[in-house]
Order: sequence, then C-alpha cells, then structure tokens
Amino acid sequence: MKNFLGTFAVSLILCYFFLLFGGVLIFENFWAILVFVALIITIIAKMFIYQETKIEKLEERIKTLESQCESK
Repeated sequence: MKNFLGTFAVSLILCYFFLLFGGVLIFENFWAILVFVALIITIIAKMFIYQETKIEKLEERIKTLESQCESK
C-alpha cells in the first residue's frame, strides 16, 4: 500500500502539471479530473510493477531449477 501511495502521489503531481498548462481548458472540474486521471495512471503503473516483480521471481526459480538439474 505504501508503494501504491507513492506512485499515486507522483501520478497526481504529473497530472497537476498537465492540467495546469492547458488541460484545465478541456475539463470543467479541475480537482475531480486530476484525481481520476492520477488514479488511472497509478493503477496501470502498479500493474506493470507487480508484473515485473513476478517475472523476476520466476526467473530466480528457473535459475534455481536449472542449477539443480545441472548438478545431478
């Protein structure tokens, strides 16, 4: 959860700067769209980070299994 909040904060800041420089002209409610877009970006980023950690764990398991097969 702590990592999620950190990613959400970074997304919120990035969205704030986007909306500050012209994005607010597109949308009427600045804060609502800011939080919504930051939430969407955060969810997508966390999915990719979670996928990356799972891939790294699988690579470690494969290396362990390969080393066990080579030693036999």
